[in-house]
Amino acid sequence: MGKIRPLKKGSLIGIAAPASPFDRRKFRQAIQNLCHLGFRTTFQNGIFSKKQYLAGDDKRRSREINRLLNNPRVEAILFARGGYGSVRLLPLLPKKISNFKVIMGLSDLTILLGYLWKRYRLPTLYGPLVAPHLKDHRYADKVLRVLSEPDFFKRQSLAGTLLIRPGRSRGRLVGGCLSLVVSSLATPYEVDTCNTLLFLEDTEEEPYAVDRMVTQLIQAGKLRMVKGIILGSFCWKKRPFPKEILEVFRDRLGNFQGPVLWGVPFGHLRHPSIIPYGGVGRIEGRKLFIEKGIF
Repeated sequence: MGKIRPLKKGSLIGIAAPASPFDRRKFRQAIQNLCHLGFRTTFQNGIFSKKQYLAGDDKRRSREINRLLNNPRVEAILFARGGYGSVRLLPLLPKKISNFKVIMGLSDLTILLGYLWKRYRLPTLYGPLVAPHLKDHRYADKVLRVLSEPDFFKRQSLAGTLLIRPGRSRGRLVGGCLSLVVSSLATPYEVDTCNTLLFLEDTEEEPYAVDRMVTQLIQAGKLRMVKGIILGSFCWKKRPFPKEILEVFRDRLGNFQGPVLWGVPFGHLRHPSIIPYGGVGRIEGRKLFIEKGIF
């Protein structure tokens, strides 16, 4: 794996839209914030394209991200928003990546992050998107510090609200949006959960649907080698951590052998915490400690 460099003032950040269209006003505000914080940005005019529920056709979106992946001047790639569409681009991504860089996204970007980790062992970040999140100047400043400070994760821990299953465990951090993780099963892009701390979150899924997806993971054997599970927000009826979905996890994971931590503030939130996909973490009590991030 190549060397990933922390960002610094003047670093060039590439923006791509591999999934759904987005709010142009929020996007422009976020770009302005990034520039005010001392960073440069680059994106193609085609990023504002719309084709039904996609930000342009597959050819446009794949060409956009491929150029950013192999542009030696681009030191980080962020994504305009999630939605749907990234999975359609996986067969169109380059066979080689010659320039390693920071990559961050969440929600629909789950499969893309997993692919980049599985194929290239490229550590990425499960974290905020440009239009929905970085329009807030103070939060954008915090996000850029995560990308710029090599020891950021070593100075913090993420706390959950309760332990569904007690215990201590350590492993590679892998996961993302539950519905996207499940959609990868039986495909070439299936998530590798062996010896991992599996982090999961989702939004606007009914409790029975969460039950169905967790049951599918169990029946597919994907939890057999998992060392611990970290559960983020499962926004439902405007509640980020609904007790109805907590009860689903209590029921379905009651016999899981490792720790299960509920209520960690990442996922579909206004200011989501950031988890290094492919990094190393450990669960102790109600806290997740990051031992190795992306640098």
